[in-house]
Amino acid sequence: MDSVAFDINDALKHYMSDPATIPTPEADSALVDCENDPEALADNAIINGVLNPIVDAVAGNPDAITRSSIFDSLQFLLKCAPISSASLLPSTPHAHAGGIEPDTDLDQDMATDTDSPLLRLAADTPTPAQRSRPLRSAVSAATARPRRRMRRPDSELFTHSRYTSFLSAHALSKIFDLITSGLATEADVIHHDLESDEQDLIAHHKQLLEMYGFLLQWTIAAVETKAAEKSSATVPTRGGRGKPKGRKDAAGKDGAWDSSTQLETALNTMCKVLRLKLGKIFLTTSERDTFMSLLTRPVYMILESEQRVKSTSIRMHAFKVLCIAVKHHGHGYGGCCRGRGGTMC
Repeated sequence: MDSVAFDINDALKHYMSDPATIPTPEADSALVDCENDPEALADNAIINGVLNPIVDAVAGNPDAITRSSIFDSLQFLLKCAPISSASLLPSTPHAHAGGIEPDTDLDQDMATDTDSPLLRLAADTPTPAQRSRPLRSAVSAATARPRRRMRRPDSELFTHSRYTSFLSAHALSKIFDLITSGLATEADVIHHDLESDEQDLIAHHKQLLEMYGFLLQWTIAAVETKAAEKSSATVPTRGGRGKPKGRKDAAGKDGAWDSSTQLETALNTMCKVLRLKLGKIFLTTSERDTFMSLLTRPVYMILESEQRVKSTSIRMHAFKVLCIAVKHHGHGYGGCCRGRGGTMC
C-alpha cells in the first residue's frame, strides 16, 4: 500500500492558510462521492463504512496512519467540520509581544491566589477579545499577521464546510478516539525503541509523531468549534424562555455529545508524548518547536474557552501539558513550572 508523502511544514502551511483546500487525492471513494452531495455525510452508514476499517487498522498498528488512503480519508472528514480562526493563530501565550496588550482582568473564579504559577500562565494566555484588538502602532501594524486568503474549493461540500459542519458528532468523536489512541500506542512503541537504542527507527517515529500531532491539533480545533457552537446554541434568552430562534437545529442531534472525557484523555496522551526523550527524535530546535506547536496550540485554544476553564480537571490537564512543554522542551517562558514543589511537572 502506498505511503503518504507527508511534510509537516507543507501541511501546516496549507492548514494555516485554509484547511478546506488541503488536497486529499487518496480519500475513500465513498467520501469523494459526497463532495457534491454534502447531506449524504449525515448517513452514519457511509461514515462507519469508511472509519471502521481505519479504526481496526490503526488499533492493530499505529503505522497504518501512514497509508495514503487512511490519512487522506481522515483529512477529508476533518475538512467537513469548520474550525475557529483562533485555532490558526501562533501557539504562544505571548501574543501581546507584537503590540496586542494583555488583559489584566482575571476570571473571578481563578483570582484567589495571585502568586500561583498557573494563574500567571493563564494571565499570559490571550483571549479572543485580546487577539481582536487593533494594533497600536505603525510598527506593530507592519509586523502583524496578514489575513488569510481563502481560495474557493472545487466542490460544493468544501465551499460550505468552512461555516457549516457536515461532520456529525458521532463521526468527530470516532476520529478523536482514533487519533488519541493511535498516538498513545505510538508513544509506547517509541519509549521501547528509545530504551533499546533503535537508531534506525528514529526518522520513522519522527514522521509518525508529526502526522498524529497534526491530525490531533486539527481534530481538537474541530471539537472545540463544535463545543462552542453547542454552548451558544443552548444559552437561554433573557427571559429565560429557552433557546433563541434559529438555534434549535444547532443543538439538536449533536447536543448529547460531551467531549470533556475525550479531551482529558487527549491531554493525558499529550503529557505521555512530552515525557518521551524527544531530543533524540527532533534533532534541531526548529523541528522540536514545530512539533511542540502541534500540542500546545490546541491547549491554548482550550484555555480560551470559558466553559472549558470552568472545569478544574480540564484546566489542570491543560496546564500540565504546558508545564511539561516548558520544563522539558523549552517552550515559552519557564515561570509556570516554578512554584509549590513543582508538582505539576
